[in-house]
Amino acid sequence: MLPLLAALVACGGNPEADAGAIQALVAKEAAAINARDLNQLAEIWSEAPEILLFDVPPPGRFRGWEQVARVFKEFFDRFSDINLTIAEVEVGVEGDLAFASYDWTLTGTMGETAVRDRGQATAIYRREESGWRLVHAHYSPVPAAVALETVEEIPSSPPADEAVEEPENPSSGSPAPS
Repeated sequence: MLPLLAALVACGGNPEADAGAIQALVAKEAAAINARDLNQLAEIWSEAPEILLFDVPPPGRFRGWEQVARVFKEFFDRFSDINLTIAEVEVGVEGDLAFASYDWTLTGTMGETAVRDRGQATAIYRREESGWRLVHAHYSPVPAAVALETVEEIPSSPPADEAVEEPENPSSGSPAPS
């Protein structure tokens, strides 16, 4: 991970346009999760074998698209309703690497159980020949008591032109698949 972050000091581009592209990818990922669309997620994630997802379900570390896709599919299979919203998005771009950090809120239905959870996420993107691609994501839920306390205070999704959404994690409530 250190070499990846060290590369953030590499080449330049158009930081405003790149930041906008990363914001759009965060929104696209949330929309793909809400739609349970693995094909859309595959367009966001890199195909490189070293991509990495940290999430709550054991073993907690998922490397390569095959493992990441399996985690999302299992997550989608457990939920009958998914609503992931994103807020407080911050983006940084340096050369061919970028990051996004944000808060997420997940509501939905798993089996017959209503799910209400929230947390934070960090994502790292790399500029590849095909464009910006997600190479690392880390989803962290807040403690259950805090999540249940505050989720009622969070308004429903903002209008589509303002909404940015993110991945999910059902068993833990994190936005990434679990």
